[in-house]
Amino acid sequence: MRPLLLIVAGVVAGVVVVLGITALVGEDDTTDPDLGPVELSFPPVDHDEQAARDLVVAWDRWRTATFVSSGTWTRTLDGSDSPLTGDTYVAQEPPRRIVVRLGAVIESIDGSVVTCDNPAEPVIVPECAEVDGLLTYDERLRSEMSLVLGYVIGDTRIYDVAEVDGCFLVELIPAALRSPWGRAARFCFDDETGALQSSRVRRQSAVDEEVVFSIRSEVTDEDFLD
Repeated sequence: MRPLLLIVAGVVAGVVVVLGITALVGEDDTTDPDLGPVELSFPPVDHDEQAARDLVVAWDRWRTATFVSSGTWTRTLDGSDSPLTGDTYVAQEPPRRIVVRLGAVIESIDGSVVTCDNPAEPVIVPECAEVDGLLTYDERLRSEMSLVLGYVIGDTRIYDVAEVDGCFLVELIPAALRSPWGRAARFCFDDETGALQSSRVRRQSAVDEEVVFSIRSEVTDEDFLD
């Protein structure tokens, strides 16, 4: 797992990875070049290179951490007064990971065996949508981090990044043809465990929000039973 940190450290030192960026599956695969203003809950972002590098480091820490988290996930469609809301659950102890949303297992990794039971659902973790399930956990993680690097680092990035109040704000660059994190998003990570604490993503016609209310670093085999 630790060789991945060398990749991140290389970026922090100014080494830019040039990638062919592929989008996550979902409704945000293409972007209308005539973007209107993002809703007020997603403020405009002035790109900060240091914030972008910090986001990469925080993302790597999240995906290599050991934790169990529980929370709620909500999708609010534009013009709707009845959002879809349900529980979300993540148990992670690399190379094991399970993600449950609204009672359905949407991601399950046990060593090198991977399933994504709902590939049409927009997600924020690139590796489940983009990486061949036959790869090892470390290989999959390196591929995921390469995608994240390409999203926010260098001249070919597709998102501007800022860090505000300990959270990361990202905004899609108008010329971008892909929008894996929607048009704008906010990611917050737990200081103690590194786990994702909350996310809010402005998609094409909805806002997805996940809020974690319980995180613990002690993990047992029972946490992976679905």
